[in-house]
Amino acid sequence: MCNNVKYNNNSESKIWEVSLSGEIDIFNSEAVKDELLNMAEKEEQDFIIDCKDLSYIDSTGLSVLVALLKKVKAYSGNVSLKNLLPNVNKVIKITNLDKLFIIEGDGDE
Repeated sequence: MCNNVKYNNNSESKIWEVSLSGEIDIFNSEAVKDELLNMAEKEEQDFIIDCKDLSYIDSTGLSVLVALLKKVKAYSGNVSLKNLLPNVNKVIKITNLDKLFIIEGDGDE
């Protein structure tokens, strides 16, 4: 399991509850991507990703989220991002990814 990803499969509500922490960047994005896509293949459920401990994300990290979204949309699921820190929220908004993902609560700008 990747150190940046902690998860719980809530089979009752059919939701993957995921917490991302630290930094998602070029050095670890492939491992994070593998972890998340394997989860989506294992159980076709919605994802709620808690980002309260995610301090940094770069373009490779954003591509991980987009790859997950594409996989989940293939089975008509949704990906929600919540508790975005201001710097992460800013990157999500600048790249217009806030139009693709469900954003729960709005990070301070």
